[in-house]
Amino acid sequence: MDHWSKRLWRALEWKGWSQRELARRADIHEQKVYKYLQGRVDQPRGDTMLRLADTLGVTESWLRFEVGPAVENIPVIGRIAAGENFIPFDDTPGVSNYAELPFNLDAADPIAVEVRGESMLPVYRPGDYLVCSRRRGREMETCLNKDCVVKTDQGEGYVKKLVSGSNPGTYTLISYNSPSIENIRLLWAAPIIWVKRG
Repeated sequence: MDHWSKRLWRALEWKGWSQRELARRADIHEQKVYKYLQGRVDQPRGDTMLRLADTLGVTESWLRFEVGPAVENIPVIGRIAAGENFIPFDDTPGVSNYAELPFNLDAADPIAVEVRGESMLPVYRPGDYLVCSRRRGREMETCLNKDCVVKTDQGEGYVKKLVSGSNPGTYTLISYNSPSIENIRLLWAAPIIWVKRG
């Protein structure tokens, strides 16, 4: 694993800030920021790592250990309507007049599945990884009307759109390319929150 200073440099480049700007925004002495970026400090004291991560909009676990996703918020740099051109916002580094989309797993159990075959085209392609946030019990109600990875009470796994079934405690699974599976019971459901294209 690379020294954390390399990830600090990377996050700083993403923002387009100088060392001085990072020091000012994080309220850390500029000389300390210089030492961190040079790799002279293995582990900063106190909450310094957390302050740096929060200021740069990255996760502390990624900055410190390269574990988990790097970003907590993804900049929304424009809007697009079907069949129309992309309308970009000003996404100049250091300019923050755009919205940010939270990137998190909603504190739920993160899982991923790999897509094989072409049965889910055109939405999901072979080699795609579907990253999901797994829910159980009453939490499964938050998964309704979303594409989910699910596991039935018979141990079968599917990727389908989840809707309420006609019987209490059951669900119907709607497919893109095959018949629906109606009124089944689930052990868990996991809405797809990110697709890593293969």
